[in-house]
Amino acid sequence: MLTAAAVDHWLNTWRSDGIRVQSHELMYYRSKVAAFQRFRRLHPPPSTGGALLSRFKGRGMEFDEFRHYQAGDDVRTIDWRVTARTGTPHTKLFREERERPVFVVVDLSHSMQFGTQLLFKSVQACHLAAVAAWLTVARGDRIGAVIGSQAGHVEVKPQGRDHGAQQVIHQLVTQQHAALELWLSQRQYHNGFSDTVARLQQIARPGSIIYLISDWHSDDPALWRNLLALQRHCQLVPFMITDPMEQQLPAVNGTGMLWLTDGQQQLAVHPGNSQQRKSYAQAQQQWQQNRVQQWRQLGSTLRHFSAGQPIELQWPGEVLR
Repeated sequence: MLTAAAVDHWLNTWRSDGIRVQSHELMYYRSKVAAFQRFRRLHPPPSTGGALLSRFKGRGMEFDEFRHYQAGDDVRTIDWRVTARTGTPHTKLFREERERPVFVVVDLSHSMQFGTQLLFKSVQACHLAAVAAWLTVARGDRIGAVIGSQAGHVEVKPQGRDHGAQQVIHQLVTQQHAALELWLSQRQYHNGFSDTVARLQQIARPGSIIYLISDWHSDDPALWRNLLALQRHCQLVPFMITDPMEQQLPAVNGTGMLWLTDGQQQLAVHPGNSQQRKSYAQAQQQWQQNRVQQWRQLGSTLRHFSAGQPIELQWPGEVLR
C-alpha cells in the first residue's frame, strides 16, 4: 500500500487526479518504452525459445506494387484490370507481411469507475492500454483499439507509428470521460463488454494480438462464448484490473459500519470485525481464482494489475508480449 506522500508524488508526476484520465498522462509512457524493452531483453518470458524473436511475424504475403510483366513471371500474378487499362501486361509484386495487427480492448463499464487508493480502475486500464500501444508501435506493429462502456463501443483502426498510438490515446481519454459521466448519472447498469468482444470477432484479422483489459465483473455467459470464438484465430492476452479494497477490507477500530453499493443493492460490513474481513477476503480470492481458471481453460494466463499501484512498480512481474 502506498503512503499518502507516495500517492501525491505519483499523481503529481502524471499531473492526474486519478479519476479523469488526460492525454498527457498517457503520453508519459512513451518515454518509458526503452526501459521496459531493456527489462524484457534481460528477462524474456519462459515460453520464449531463444534470446531473440523475429520481428517478421506476418501471416504470408501482401501486395506491394505493379510492374510490367517479364518473361518468367507467374501468369497467376497478372493484374488483368491494369493490363486492360494500359494495354500492356502488368503483374503484381508482393512482399512479406512484416506487421502484425494489435488491438487493445478496454472495458470502461460502471464497475471500472471505482478506486480507493491511487487511480480509478478505468484510469489504470487506460494507462495499461497506453503502455501496450507505445510498445506495439515501438516494435513496428500496427495498433488499434475497441473501447467499450455502458453506452456502446468505439473502434480505432490499426495504424502504425506514433500516429497509431496517439489515435488510441485520444479515444481512451474521450471514452473514459464519457463513461465516467454516465456512471455519475447513475444510468444503465448493463455490462456490455460481451458486445464489445463480439464486435472484435468481425474486425480482428486472424493472427492478431489482442490485449483485453477489464475487471472481468461481467456475469454474461455470452462473454466467454465470444472469447472462445475469438481465441480460435487470434492471440489473446488478458489483464485483470483490481482495486485494493476488492482484495481486502481495511482494518479499522470502532463499531461503525461500512456501506458498499453497486448503485442498486447495498451491503453493510463491519471493518472492525476480523472474521468478517477474513470471510470477505476469502470470497474475493475465490472469485478471482475462478476467473483465472476460466482463462486457463481458454489457454491463456490472466495477468493482474492493481489500480492502487503505479504500473511502473508492477510491470517487471507482468511481461507484455
